Amino acid sequence: MVLAISQFIAMVGMTACIPFLPLYVRELGVTDPEQAKVWSGYVMAATTLTGALFAPLWGFIGDKYGRKMMNVRAAFGLTVTIVMMGYVANVEQLVIVRLLLGALSGVIASALAFATSNTPKEESGFAIGVLQSSLSAGTIIGPFIGGSIADSQGIRPVFNLIGVLCFISTILLIVFLKEDKFEKKTEQISILSNIKFVWSNKNLLYLVLFVTLAQAGIQLSLPVFAFFVEKLHAPHNLLATITGLLFGVVAFFSIIFAPKWGKRNDKKDWRKTVFVATSVVGLATMAQAFVPNFYYLFPLRIFIGIFVAAIIPSLYSAINRETPAESKGGIMGLASSSNMFGTFAAYLSSGYIASAFGLNATIAISGVVLLIVGLLAKRFKS
Repeated sequence: MVLAISQFIAMVGMTACIPFLPLYVRELGVTDPEQAKVWSGYVMAATTLTGALFAPLWGFIGDKYGRKMMNVRAAFGLTVTIVMMGYVANVEQLVIVRLLLGALSGVIASALAFATSNTPKEESGFAIGVLQSSLSAGTIIGPFIGGSIADSQGIRPVFNLIGVLCFISTILLIVFLKEDKFEKKTEQISILSNIKFVWSNKNLLYLVLFVTLAQAGIQLSLPVFAFFVEKLHAPHNLLATITGLLFGVVAFFSIIFAPKWGKRNDKKDWRKTVFVATSVVGLATMAQAFVPNFYYLFPLRIFIGIFVAAIIPSLYSAINRETPAESKGGIMGLASSSNMFGTFAAYLSSGYIASAFGLNATIAISGVVLLIVGLLAKRFKS
């Protein structure tokens, strides 16, 4: 429960800036609309690039020395770098700080490793579902708080508030998080051996690839979503707030349904769940590209929220079942790394796709990628 509360607070901090980051790029001097889209992609992608590169390292260290320490490190790293974002002078500095954020934080990966290693395997799906609910709850509150403050007080003050929240999360972890008695591993387990293990296990290899593709589909439109909402006639003085609410709708329904999907994953085959969830989310995402006004996005986002809660947690649950206990942190770190590589690819390409083909095409392509993941999952044979 302490981990879930801490993750909720950390996620509030992490997502509070998401609705207005593209607008922050403008504030930092990138006024050309097409360049703003491209730089928004860079800013979003920076964190996921270094996060993907460092996640296996932190997972390996957690397996060797203890996973509570990794959760505390991640929360503190998030605290420092989020505050730094509020003091950058230009967009290049913002990208550098975002690179640092990805390298030092990794709160989701560390929480996954802790939860799966301290929970019986037959209950791991439910544990991941509860963790997903806490993350989704933070994703509701964060964008709404961040967007509201950005519209009323300006963008920079939001980062100080986020820093305070993340520091509270760090203190909670230090004081209250209890790890099962941890025995330092004597086996010669390394990052390379974890990679070789995944590579030699067909089920794990395909699951990791599915995580990458699914996350790319989910995140592809995120860097330009505020511009898309603006195009759909959202009032300019409430743009960050409305964008935050649209993110919040998805997160709200994810909270409700994530534990239900988690219980299903403890009993049912993951392939059918992923096929159904990606199909619904893919179609609803594509439908967003054809609405005439931002009001129509809200019902579509409800469907997305209900079913997106099943996609990545289902794949993580399947990965957990294939992973030996002594390598939980390392393998889940690799899974988190694949997740972030998917996000990195999505963020990096999003601005270019939007500039070349338009905002609507970016939204539609996001849905198509998810439909492809569903078809691949359905045809997969373990």
